[in-house]
Amino acid sequence: MHRTSLGLAIRGLSCFILASSTSLAGCGAAERSSPQALAEVACAGCTVLKGGTVFDGARAGRATVVIEGDRVRQVVFDEDIEVAGGEVVDVSGKTVLPGLIDLHVHSLSVAGPYDYLDGDLHLEDHTKAMLRAGVTSYLDLGSSQHAIFEQRARARAGEVLAPQLFAAGPLLTATGGHPCPQGSPPGDFCLFIDSPDDVARAFDALLPGAPDVIKIVLESGGSRPLPRLSPDSVAAIAQAAGAAGVGVIAHATSPDDIEVALDAGVTRFAHIPDQERISPELARRMAAAGAVVVPTLVVMDGLHRAAHDALTELDDPALGDDVPADVIAALRDPSLLAEIRTARYKELVTEWRAHAAANLLTCYRAGVTIAAGSDAGNPAVFHGLALRREVALLVEAGMAPVDALAAATRTAADVLGRPDLGRIEEGALADVVVVDGDPLADVRALERVSRVYKSGVLLDRDALALPRGTSLATQPRTGAGAGAGETCLTAPECGEALSCSLDLRCAATCDRSSACGPGSACLYDGGSPTGGSCVEGDGCDLFAQDCENGAACVFIGNGATSCWYAGVGSGGQPCDALFTCAPGSVCDEASTTCKDLCDPRGERAAACPGGGKCVDRSAIAGLPVGVCE
Repeated sequence: MHRTSLGLAIRGLSCFILASSTSLAGCGAAERSSPQALAEVACAGCTVLKGGTVFDGARAGRATVVIEGDRVRQVVFDEDIEVAGGEVVDVSGKTVLPGLIDLHVHSLSVAGPYDYLDGDLHLEDHTKAMLRAGVTSYLDLGSSQHAIFEQRARARAGEVLAPQLFAAGPLLTATGGHPCPQGSPPGDFCLFIDSPDDVARAFDALLPGAPDVIKIVLESGGSRPLPRLSPDSVAAIAQAAGAAGVGVIAHATSPDDIEVALDAGVTRFAHIPDQERISPELARRMAAAGAVVVPTLVVMDGLHRAAHDALTELDDPALGDDVPADVIAALRDPSLLAEIRTARYKELVTEWRAHAAANLLTCYRAGVTIAAGSDAGNPAVFHGLALRREVALLVEAGMAPVDALAAATRTAADVLGRPDLGRIEEGALADVVVVDGDPLADVRALERVSRVYKSGVLLDRDALALPRGTSLATQPRTGAGAGAGETCLTAPECGEALSCSLDLRCAATCDRSSACGPGSACLYDGGSPTGGSCVEGDGCDLFAQDCENGAACVFIGNGATSCWYAGVGSGGQPCDALFTCAPGSVCDEASTTCKDLCDPRGERAAACPGGGKCVDRSAIAGLPVGVCE
């Protein structure tokens, strides 16, 4: 984890990012004193949080917390404390608690409507929002593997200010299954498992990235049926993961999914089922197996409120400090929310939300371990902010406040196998949050963050507000820069004449297709200061439509073709919200209608149906192709 180097790197940030404070070095480790000696705390370079309530991850009471370097040195549950040394911070009327842990985050997913496409992945924005909210550790359960593993490496090396990051990398699902249904182009987000024979190949691709956990997807589908992993495949995955020493967590949305996972020995679940109710018998079986559930109630809550036009937080000007302005605007756009505002969808999401809350209570009463996660990146499930809403929803569903707070601290840390996180006790990493009020009496106190300490260092939360534009890089990358095809997380880190493309790889900078080599097209990226980058096509065949998983082969210009998401429209039907059409058709963005592909030379494709005319688009595509009009 390189905790020491991370702490030193964070302390090296300019005062623009970190609030100035007394040096934390130079005290050395101390053995626990006798109970009588604990009445006095003394450490010349320490930070002493005195006068408030302390929730240590399991219990709460009036106490004093002493931070030395990047560790908690002492916690004294006694009001009669004499401070003989250190910087004293008066936290009267406040609660000191461990840094929050979110066990379900999608770092690269924006929290806009499902029909919203954002060219900027907002990784740095999401990281800032989590830090500002006091989320000091999180588990990414689904992001492009080359990008998320790069972010994890930089965070652990201290090159970027970020929460402790754990990541699953690519998800294991059936071909055509969630979250890569038919129409998903090949990439590094999903690995498809259709039989136990596919497991070895998938693990060969997965394990070199050193995932902290392996995520499998058991999803029968909500509004339409989806293929899912077979029980034999789940068992084979669990066996291979056990041999590799990596835990498995299952995305599950129905009681049947849980049964399949338990039969294979998988006991961690990324959601509480919301399609139907869990029986008390199944809940007792889960508890007996030592199951852990991360409910993500906030997902259905966000969808329910979006469907019923009840996202009141959008009216709060302060939301812009944590959520990109374009995402807020998208959530205000009725055209992007039309699909979830139908009467039928409102009925469904109301039912799903009720099922999820009831199932949470059934599992909690049966003794199933509950840990907290938000599934940030779903509509209106904002990074950082959503976790505290999740804790409030756990309480609303019937959990005791002390257990709900533990779910986002100590219990979550135990799920990660990190006993130095999620607690305030001697030797724990000094990830500490101070909030105004008492969250055990009013869980909404988690929204009133006063201070955040990351590895013992006080963060300047104001400087991390999005409008300030503060860089999180503690060690900016200099020199020649990354080469073509290498992973990039921000535009400036690519080498000369290169830009960071939409898929976070360095590519040649361009302003027109002719600036790119044959077989690559210039794609504009509004989030890049260089404007556009040359993206290599994958050479798919426009007429054979030979892409994997039902994706559509489309032309992107300059002789380049690429597998891309497929829609359902063709032959003059409307394009989908993301300007996609069925394989063999292309979206004409000017008219937002799907037009069938044709061969203007009449060599590779049949004539246009209904006597339509094949209009040559070779000049645009750089290939002999046309569209039917």
